[in-house]
Order: sequence, then structure tokens, then C-alpha cells
Amino acid sequence: MNTKIFVLNIEAILNEPVTKYLDKFTPERREKILRYKLNPDRNRTIHAELLAKNIIAKIANTNPDSIQISRDTNGKPSCNIPGIFLSLSHSGRFVACSIGDCPNGIDVEVASPKIGINIAKRFFLPNEYEQILKLYEENLDWRRKFLEYWTLKESCLKCENLRDWSNVDCEKLLHDANLQIAGRNFHLQDNYVLGVCTNRNALPDTFDKFEYELFQDSLKNTFSGSDSKFENSESCPDCMSFSSS
Repeated sequence: MNTKIFVLNIEAILNEPVTKYLDKFTPERREKILRYKLNPDRNRTIHAELLAKNIIAKIANTNPDSIQISRDTNGKPSCNIPGIFLSLSHSGRFVACSIGDCPNGIDVEVASPKIGINIAKRFFLPNEYEQILKLYEENLDWRRKFLEYWTLKESCLKCENLRDWSNVDCEKLLHDANLQIAGRNFHLQDNYVLGVCTNRNALPDTFDKFEYELFQDSLKNTFSGSDSKFENSESCPDCMSFSSS
């Protein structure tokens, strides 16, 4: 199957206490979650994992509570269902996961005025920096391009379990058909950008996005539909990839 992307808006519960969710995690994981001081950080961490567990349970036709997510020394997540690969990300009010039958990586970020052009010069390859600098000099939306590159690098790092992204070339991820690993960007509302990397023949061209109320229903075992989709989930074929924009 192609790698699939799922995005959940948790704005409605971002600041709520997390007590009612903690029994869904191991004692060790609960301890790590509670190390976060603020509820938004706790909720983002919790709901990224709950999202993945529920999707994987639907794929495997099992109870979400039976899905266990663990991490290696680099923090890369894996699950106890053979042949299923996943990646998690969260930023602001969105959590996201990518799930497929081959390695994949996902990253979601939101644009901020704190992003400075010098950061691009420091972290990006010369050809990438030139693209961003050109937009900057023309007074165009260079931060959008910045986040497209940033999320692609992060997702490639997760996909290939790299320790750094110093040699990750975003233009090749987007356009080089000879590379086994490929990348794509999607745009959410309010300047959020999502990047995904996976095998080229498994690269998704859309994603499923839904609001928290529907996800809350899924926690009560009211899955509907097929092919890992929640009932009434919002498919977004109009969310353009950077490579085609």
C-alpha cells in the first residue's frame, strides 16, 4: 500500500488536562509524557500516538489498546504489527502521522516571524539557500519555501533514520526520479506546512484530515469506512505538493 498521511486538529482540547488518556500508555511512557510541564505539549505528544494507534488498529483489524509503539535510540517509532512502518509529528494545533508498509517520515511545522534568513544560510545546502534568498530579495513568501525544505529534511531524516540532514538535498527528493526515496509537501491552513518522505513508488499525493470530535468518536470504537479512513474524514487532493507549485 502507499504510505498514508493522517492529520488531526486538536485545537479543541489543546489546553485540557491529559489525565483521562494516561491509562492508554505504559508506565514508562506516562512518565515521559508528564515530564512536559504544559498541557499543550502533553496533548500533542499523546494525540500523535493515539492517532497512530487507532489507524494501525484499523489496518490490523484489532483493538487500539493492543497496539504498542516503541522507540529506538534515535527516537524513531515502531509498532508491534509486523510490516507496518510509521512516523509522528506535531506542531501548534496539529498532530500528524504517516503509516505504510515501507519506511517513511513526516514533519509538520508552522511559519513564524522568528524564522530569519540567516537560519537558511546556516542549515541549508547552497542551492536551497539560493532559492530562498531569491524569494527574500523579491519580497515574496520565502518562509513558505523555508518550511517546505525544513519539513522535507526532517521527514527524510526520520525515514532513513539519519543522525543529521547535512547531505539531504530537497530538490533531489522532489525531482530526481533516480532516487529511491522521494519527498512531497502539503499545505494546511494558517501557514502550516507538512513534509513526507518514503519510497518513491509509495509517495502519497493526498492526506486525510479531520477534527477532534470525529477522532473522539474513534476512541469509543466507532470506526467506520475502509482503507484506514475515519467516517467523514476530509480528504485533501487540492493540497498541492511543492513539486507541482
